[in-house]
Amino acid sequence: MAPPAVELRQLSKTYREGEAERVVLRDVSVTVAAGEIVVLVGRSGSGKSTLLNLIAGIDRPSAGSVAVNGTDLTALDEGARTRFRRRHIGFVFQFFNLIPLLTVE
Repeated sequence: MAPPAVELRQLSKTYREGEAERVVLRDVSVTVAAGEIVVLVGRSGSGKSTLLNLIAGIDRPSAGSVAVNGTDLTALDEGARTRFRRRHIGFVFQFFNLIPLLTVE
């Protein structure tokens, strides 16, 4: 049996700026089978882009794990995650300049 296309286990992401702390994702656990269609829906600021960035290995979670096709991205260093993205992940951006705008305000 093939591994899940995406497996998130107790995934959390917190952004810190000085003393301020913003919890964006808390204990998210999801398994997506190969060929399964998933839709992320939520209001602005609810963590959709953060979740996609974690699944793609662009960002690292504060806690938990992300596995894509059986590869634990949280166990990889930056170089290995970059190579994994280059070989296995594709991006279709709604706006061409989306990545530089990913900041918490």
